[in-house]
Amino acid sequence: MEFVGAQSNYDLWFKLRRALYHDLSEEFDHEEMLQIEKSDWQESFLIINNGVFIGLVELSLRNMVDGCLSSPVAYIEGIYIIEGQRGKGLGKGAIEWIKEWARSKGCTELASDVELTNIGSQRFHESLGFQETYRVVEYKMDL
Repeated sequence: MEFVGAQSNYDLWFKLRRALYHDLSEEFDHEEMLQIEKSDWQESFLIINNGVFIGLVELSLRNMVDGCLSSPVAYIEGIYIIEGQRGKGLGKGAIEWIKEWARSKGCTELASDVELTNIGSQRFHESLGFQETYRVVEYKMDL
């Protein structure tokens, strides 16, 4: 597997984000993609397997993560493997690459989150050794 900066193929990056974050607006996706492009602490990668784009991973470095004691913490903001490519060990391979990325950034912990209703993703995380820390509903307010 290869991982290339998502900015190298904006249209595909956007398409994969729409599949992953389908509850968000297209406008929000475009704005967040622009933030990621400018960020020193966020990165987005397209995943290639045997010359074919098969997924997306978005990562960040967070100062604090519930359940973690170190800082920064490598954080999986999103991981997506396209339909038809799941169940082949590609997600596990992506996590192994992410762990190396995290170590290269000086991190000793890797964290992620999953929507409460996404049982498949919860099982995926647990099968790879992630430990559940909390179940929460998050809120925000514009100021």
